Amino acid sequence: MKNWVFPLAALLLLGGLFLWMRPTPVASPVPPAVPPPNTAAMPAVIAPPAPAAPVSSVFELVVKDQHLVSGPAVLSVVQGTPVTIAITVDRHDELHLHGYDLSLKLPAGQRTELHFVADRSGRFEYELHHSHLELGALEVQPQ
Repeated sequence: MKNWVFPLAALLLLGGLFLWMRPTPVASPVPPAVPPPNTAAMPAVIAPPAPAAPVSSVFELVVKDQHLVSGPAVLSVVQGTPVTIAITVDRHDELHLHGYDLSLKLPAGQRTELHFVADRSGRFEYELHHSHLELGALEVQPQ
């Protein structure tokens, strides 16, 4: 009988140590109760906002003595934007916008405007046609 006392005491001691040293479980936080939404006040479908209409871009260019003296050489817009190129030259010529195949007769000393919608994306050179003077490029970024 003495052979069983020592293992039984050791087993009881280990069981007591286990109960005494075991980790205590941490209670998980309970989220607060959320009342159901008032579906009567909510619209059936929420549509995304309509895209804003592109703002018109106006570029003022001045050419003197075969040089662009005022205005940007690169005209940057987003596809779909209405564009106005207003140009004044000191010699009679013609503005030509490649890729769009648009032309505008330019009388000397008068401000003249070319209006169009930039509906093609890419890079398009523009020049004074009779002088063979490349002025710059129109860059149209896709939407």
